[in-house]
Amino acid sequence: MNLFALFSPKYGTSIRNNKPRFSALKNTFMQDSIQANQKEQNVLKVSMFSALILAIFGIGFGVFVKSMAVIFDGFVALISVGLGALSVITSRYIYKEDDDIFQYGYVRFEPMVNLFKSLVLVFVCVYALFNALQSLLNGGYTVELGGAVIYSLCAFLFCAFLYFYTFFYTKILESDLIRVDSTEWKIDCVLYLGTLIAFGCIYSLLFLEARFFLVESITLEKMMHYIDPILLAILSILLCITPIRIAISNFKDLMMVAPLELDEKITQIMEDLSAEFGFSDYDTHVAKSGRFYMVEVNILTQKNFKPTTMQEFDFIRERIEKALEIPSYKIWLSVSFTANPKWL
Repeated sequence: MNLFALFSPKYGTSIRNNKPRFSALKNTFMQDSIQANQKEQNVLKVSMFSALILAIFGIGFGVFVKSMAVIFDGFVALISVGLGALSVITSRYIYKEDDDIFQYGYVRFEPMVNLFKSLVLVFVCVYALFNALQSLLNGGYTVELGGAVIYSLCAFLFCAFLYFYTFFYTKILESDLIRVDSTEWKIDCVLYLGTLIAFGCIYSLLFLEARFFLVESITLEKMMHYIDPILLAILSILLCITPIRIAISNFKDLMMVAPLELDEKITQIMEDLSAEFGFSDYDTHVAKSGRFYMVEVNILTQKNFKPTTMQEFDFIRERIEKALEIPSYKIWLSVSFTANPKWL
C-alpha cells in the first residue's frame, strides 16, 4: 500500500470516524493519570508521616530509657521525613503542564529526586558498614539490652508494615518515587531485624552459660561484642545493592541514555511502516525520564511524495503512537517529514 491510497474513501472515512474515539481515549488516559497521581501522592504522604511518627517515637522512647543510640536513630528518621516531603512535592509537579521556565515540563524532576534519595540510602549503608568495620577492628562493643529490644521490635514491625504497604502500591502504580520509598523502608526493616537477631543471639548465649555452662564467661563476652557489628556489616553490604541499582537507572535517565527495548521497538515499527508506505529512510531518537518517554522520528519521503491534506501525516503519527503501546500522557512523540536527507 502506498501513501496515495490513504485518500481513498475507506481511509478518509476511517480517519474522520477515529477523531472522536482518539479524543475520548485521550481524556480517559488523562483521567486515569490524574487519579493515579493523586493515589501516588496519598501513598507518599502516608510514608512521609509514618517516618515522622517513627522519628518522634524514637526520640521520645530514647529519652525515656536514656539511650543515646535510640535517640540518634530517631533523628536519622527525620531525614526520611525530609526525603518523603521531597517526593510528595515532586509527584505534584510531574504531570504539571510546561511553562515559560520549564518549557519541556517537569519530567526531569523525578529521576533527579530518585537519584538523590538513592544516593542518600547508599550513604546510609556505607556509613553503617564503616561503623561496623571500625567496631570489629576495635574489639566490638556491648549491645544495650532492655529498652533497646522493645524499641527495635516496635520499629521493626512498624517498618515491615510500611514496606509491604509501599511495595504493594509500587506494583499497582508503577511509581519509581514509591519504589525508592519502599526500598528505604526495606533497609530500615532489615537493619532492625538484624538488631533483633543480634539480641536473640546474645540472649541464647546467656541462656547457655546460665543453664548448661557450655560457654566460658570470657569467650561469651568476646562473642557478644562481635555479634552486632558482624550482622551490621553483612546487612549493609546486601542492602546497598538495591539503592545502587536505582541510582544507576535514574542516572541513565538524566544522561538521556536510550532504553534498549524502546529503541528496538521504534526501529521495528519504522521498518514496517517504511515497507508499507515506501519511505526512503528514517532516523529515530529515544530517551526516558522517570516514567515518561521521549520519542523523535524523522522520516525521509520519496521525491514524488505530494501530500494534499494534514490527515495523511496525522494518520502515520497515530499509527506510530498506537504501535508504541505507551499511554499518550507518558510520551512526548515528535514525528517530522522531510524530502531532504540533511534533516534526518
